[in-house]
Amino acid sequence: MERDDTSATAAQSLSLETHEVYEARGALRPTRAPGAIGRSLSVRVAAAQRPLAVVLLLQLAVSVVLVALMAARSPINAHPDETLHLDAGRYFVDHWLPPPVGAPDAAAAYSKYGRSYVDEGDIVYWLFGAAAALGESLGLASPFAMRWFQVSLYCGLAAWTIVRARQFAPAWAFLVLTPQVWYVFSYINGDALPFALLTVLLMELSWPDSPVRAFLSGADARPTAGVFVVGGLLGLLALSKLNYMIGVLFVVGVLAWLGYETRHWKRAALLVVIAAVVASPWMTYHGWVNDFRTGEKIFEHAEKVAAPEMKPSAQTGPNSFRYMALRAKGVPLWDVLTTLNWVGLSFRSFCGLYGWMSIVAVPWFYRVFAVLYVVLLAILILPVVVRGSRRTRSLLIGVGVCAALVLTQSVYRSWVYDFQGQGRYLFPILPMLFFFWRQCEAPALRVAALFVSALVGTDALLSFALIGLGSLARHA
Repeated sequence: MERDDTSATAAQSLSLETHEVYEARGALRPTRAPGAIGRSLSVRVAAAQRPLAVVLLLQLAVSVVLVALMAARSPINAHPDETLHLDAGRYFVDHWLPPPVGAPDAAAAYSKYGRSYVDEGDIVYWLFGAAAALGESLGLASPFAMRWFQVSLYCGLAAWTIVRARQFAPAWAFLVLTPQVWYVFSYINGDALPFALLTVLLMELSWPDSPVRAFLSGADARPTAGVFVVGGLLGLLALSKLNYMIGVLFVVGVLAWLGYETRHWKRAALLVVIAAVVASPWMTYHGWVNDFRTGEKIFEHAEKVAAPEMKPSAQTGPNSFRYMALRAKGVPLWDVLTTLNWVGLSFRSFCGLYGWMSIVAVPWFYRVFAVLYVVLLAILILPVVVRGSRRTRSLLIGVGVCAALVLTQSVYRSWVYDFQGQGRYLFPILPMLFFFWRQCEAPALRVAALFVSALVGTDALLSFALIGLGSLARHA
């Protein structure tokens, strides 16, 4: 009897909290049932959520184990460009600042394209260097030290998600929506850090009682440590991979969208100022050491040292690499999308394509992902389209525009530079979708969303364990 009373009280509290949050946000207009019926429905909904939340929590815990196993058991360079990322990180074992383009002591970090990740000014390679230096002091080889930096990053992200999911159960679902996210945390690359940064930023901005939201709304008179952390993370995101600049744009848009609860715009501006203070020194030095002609110098150096068929001047020649500079070769964009199947390749590599994009699951894995993604998006989006307020619809439009920009930059890169249907280039969409989910959820459909997410997580675990880890670990 005591257990039933406790469940009913918790469910009633959850119902009241959800109602109050939606009233404050001006979100979906809830249908108010009579008191007894409403309480009974709340109890049933809360009871249905519990087993689904447990399943998602277990899936998240298993994903942490699988990421660690992939990092420990797969060979170095069994993954895309891992040695190039490794060499870029090694440069910062002995250097504190980024080199000028073509620096002799960075020569080992250049590929046959005549390019190096150290020239991009991405802060993650400095962090890889720090991890390698620490690993060497502990007797750990630099490749594995950098991999364990990635694994630690995922463990931290999973732990933070679990903490936040205590107030919003769907947060458990966020990291199980695709095994490709787990994959990028299992080897050395430049995608995992900005994904983690953008995720934490949007999680904090999505929580009504987070320190940064309390500061923006005026509940806290002065900025707390959490405000400076969020500003610092935004600065680090600005120093990360270029395709995440759309994520920076989305964060700024979120600050504008939250303007209704911001007492003074100076409060939101403070976050931007903190980010600028963090990012400006590194950006300025990287530009200064290259005479503020970084892009031009990268092009000139590639012309000197790239393999003959990879030189910029040879990209349209008869001996050039077939999939480079497709626009300059006269290949229509439509052919890139269809004949070269950018759409299909990007989708498969978004939800489970391993190794050098050569380890592929059987087709039904991808069909299951496609169906479940469509159902989940319908559950999240249709209520806002049909019954949403002007405010929630404006957020949906903002997410749609930024998602379209993410897709566009990936297509443009494949068409103009080098054809790569890389699903990881689309990862910035996931944290944006989570922010929308947190702000605009239809509470009556939460159980359905969690159920679909658990099915996605099951497909993801099978894909990663049987296809990815099963193929790569056996060669270790």
